[in-house]
Amino acid sequence: MATTSDNAKKPRTPLYRNDLWTLEDDFSLGRAGDQVARMALEVEPPFTLGVTGKWGAGKTSIMRRAFATLGGQPIRQERALAEPGEEGRSEEWENLACANDQRKSQLGWPEEYFDAAGGVFCVWFSPWQHQNEENPLIPLLREIRIQFQAQIQTSLRNQSDNWQKLAEKTDRQKKHKENVKKIWTQCRSNGLASINLLGQVGDAALSLAVGSSTPILSGSIDAIHQMRQEGKDKDAELTALSDGQRFHLLFEDAVDQLLKTHLGFKEKGNAPEDNAPRLILFIDDLDRCEEAVIVRLLESIKLYLASRRCVFVLGLDDSAVLDTLTRYWQGRSQDSNREYLEKLFQAILAVPLPATARVREAVSEQLCAHGIPSPERLAEDIEQLLEPNPRKIKNFVNGLCATWEIHDIQAELPKEAGSKVRYSGARPLEEEQQREREKIVRRFLIFHYLRLYHRPVWRLLERQPESLAILRSVIWGPSEADPSPKGIDSNQQRLLKEFYFRAFSHVLNHPKGESGEERLFHGNESLDKAVEHFQARQDRKRSDECLCGLFRELIPRDYQLNKRYLYLDANGAPQPISDDNP
Repeated sequence: MATTSDNAKKPRTPLYRNDLWTLEDDFSLGRAGDQVARMALEVEPPFTLGVTGKWGAGKTSIMRRAFATLGGQPIRQERALAEPGEEGRSEEWENLACANDQRKSQLGWPEEYFDAAGGVFCVWFSPWQHQNEENPLIPLLREIRIQFQAQIQTSLRNQSDNWQKLAEKTDRQKKHKENVKKIWTQCRSNGLASINLLGQVGDAALSLAVGSSTPILSGSIDAIHQMRQEGKDKDAELTALSDGQRFHLLFEDAVDQLLKTHLGFKEKGNAPEDNAPRLILFIDDLDRCEEAVIVRLLESIKLYLASRRCVFVLGLDDSAVLDTLTRYWQGRSQDSNREYLEKLFQAILAVPLPATARVREAVSEQLCAHGIPSPERLAEDIEQLLEPNPRKIKNFVNGLCATWEIHDIQAELPKEAGSKVRYSGARPLEEEQQREREKIVRRFLIFHYLRLYHRPVWRLLERQPESLAILRSVIWGPSEADPSPKGIDSNQQRLLKEFYFRAFSHVLNHPKGESGEERLFHGNESLDKAVEHFQARQDRKRSDECLCGLFRELIPRDYQLNKRYLYLDANGAPQPISDDNP
């Protein structure tokens, strides 16, 4: 049983959930984020990991969790509209960091992994926020420098306070203070040198022709390292190299200096040899960028940034990126573009589907926050109706709750439930009313689904609520007698029946008795595209089959569409329902 303190720590359920990334594990995807963090420690750099999934699948939340686990900080990116604190509450990040004792227990990693994490420096980069830059390397390097500089300033401030307190406690206070000052000065000097070197790397990036197909680094990096080992003069070495090769060496030097400085602020002072310090770059929303930006950034990673200290974690919709490459390199086959992507990544992690039980729990909590009755039953219906996509689920439930409030359905429940109950004495009256209230709420769900996902159907119902009887007969099938709604002539009835059948023909039997068939109309479509379209149709079919099942269960023959679902008066309050509308 949860204690009072446990309940106090639990965050309040939001009335409406935004679709931004979250560190809270609302849909049980946290384990995937933990695996990304662990994998970033286990791989041998250079290494590029792709986190792939459709729009709204949870890629950013998974990557953010990994970023926070490895000690990433909620640092504001350098952009005009950013607000302080937009990255989330600092205590959330502290609780997720693997240095936290409780988090260590939760992760259950070998102890050496936590030691290795002490030598990791993480940087977050969102290229679509900088896509007006011609060379995507420039803003990426700028973010590395800005985020490193911010962390150095924080570390210097914290270390200065800690060392000062330590010096005040020692008997040999004067001598110790001198040592403290010397150490602090050295760390500050190293930090400034690292920041300066990162600035030089950024300047060097200006000379690169990013996006060209010239094999700048092919076969030359090993030779460069051999030259170093042989003790050749560094200036002469750099002079003899191309711009791309010089940039690569400068970048490696800058990363080495950055990690050395970063490690100098850690208590242990070094990381295990088999888990050398590394820079982990999280690059998100790549598929949101324009075509040229995507290609240039991928080329930059491939040609210039593949360092022995660097791990890249890229979040993207691989299907969208593949389409981008096909448009960008016209005339090149899709198989060639797919091979290009495969060469960029050493591993790809597909975002798993959200856990059914957790989806229902999260939806139920939000419905409860709005006082909507039968939240568990409604959450079960919603989970079955919708594609298992976190963003789509949030969007639908937010709209459902807002519509519930706008039309003030809560106020109508007692009246409508009371008018529908036919008390037989088999159950207590209160139980019968509760069952009827649940039916009303579930009917409301049906109409909200039509409002969002079958807008032509909803527009017809809005203008002619009486045509609900025709829709019901279409969904019930040929065995259902044709209705004769008042105010709709026979010609309109025929047209409405055709419209409604067309909306649901993929899940209904044809009026002449033929069943609908799935056909593969692919033409010149690739297999990937054909499968993508097939899955989209299957998701829609699954949702509409569920809707039709709910319709048959909850919409009786004599049911009339509650006008409270349709109209608001001039003051914004729902119009009263006429006495002749049950």
